[in-house]
Amino acid sequence: MKKLLYALGFLILPIVGCQEEINPAVKTSLSEAELSDLLFTREEEKLAHDVYTYAFEKYGVSIFQNISRSETQHINSVLQVMGAYQLSDPLDGSISPGEFTNTTLQNLYSELTSKVDISLEDATKVGLLIEDMDILDLQLAIASTQKPELIQLYEKLKCGSENHMRAFYNQATTLGVTYNPSYISIEEFDRIVNSSNTTCQPN
Repeated sequence: MKKLLYALGFLILPIVGCQEEINPAVKTSLSEAELSDLLFTREEEKLAHDVYTYAFEKYGVSIFQNISRSETQHINSVLQVMGAYQLSDPLDGSISPGEFTNTTLQNLYSELTSKVDISLEDATKVGLLIEDMDILDLQLAIASTQKPELIQLYEKLKCGSENHMRAFYNQATTLGVTYNPSYISIEEFDRIVNSSNTTCQPN
């Protein structure tokens, strides 16, 4: 989503959470790219949380609530790493649900929630789109660092996003909804949705 952002063509299932316990030992400062990726990931995880919370409030379908709770764990994992680097949270304090400091994410939140409003089927496509974007962004963040604590964080978030994608895909199948990935390859998408959920434990 960070590098490619916008291709909306869209798609929902049960969920498996990702329990991350990340305890980075800070030894060096972050590069500009690493800092940008970490702060963006903080807001991107909040985007997922806020959109899924919005969808649950509209439709009352438990998958959105379950995955939004998992996104809360993801947000806390990012904040833990930010704290280890003594970074202040740009969203701390006055930022409400659906509000972001990143204007691209702010606009995307409005666009995605407007899609959620159309129907449950479209809300399901939104869930798949968010996880599609998240997986690509996390892959790019992993490729941009050699710091073990950042790689561990992003790998665990990606593991969770893959579980979420499987959940939304199963729900989409139940609803008769088709989704074609806009960010990751169709081969990777097929690999993820046709494989089993993973327990996202630290190495």
